[in-house]
Amino acid sequence: MTNREITREADRLLSEAGVGGEPVRVFDVARAVGARIRLGPMPSELSGFLLREDKHTIIGVNNLHPRRRQNFTVAHELGHLRLHPTGSFVDHKLSFYFRDSKSGQAIDRREIDANQFAADLLMPEKYLRPYLHGKNVDLGDEDLLESIARKFEVSTQALSFRLINLGMAK
Repeated sequence: MTNREITREADRLLSEAGVGGEPVRVFDVARAVGARIRLGPMPSELSGFLLREDKHTIIGVNNLHPRRRQNFTVAHELGHLRLHPTGSFVDHKLSFYFRDSKSGQAIDRREIDANQFAADLLMPEKYLRPYLHGKNVDLGDEDLLESIARKFEVSTQALSFRLINLGMAK
């Protein structure tokens, strides 16, 4: 799947869920597509999981992680749901997508796609542009990054990667 196709799929989901601006209430978006959210403690290296069983979908989220991280996790799992109808299964039904050294190094195509989907969903380019006032963001301006990240309810790290990937950072 191309980057453009992933972005279109994230835009479709935003439209289906009736999202019209930031912050994207990703827990509500997940519920709008019929997913159930289950928060609970997990090992620190596990951010979340996607469980597909019959016609039910459960997104598990590590509640020991900060809320902004949880938002990205839900968006990431929605990416797997929308982009990867099948995957690696444990116990015949459970797909685990661990946040580990492999996912962080961007070598697994499914993880790369789900991360892009999450960024597109939580920080659509059309919602970000007004905060930039036609300029690229200085990634050293921590106050500005935190201000924008707070509005989108994402981490400054996720925002920084998004700005870099969109060519909106200097």
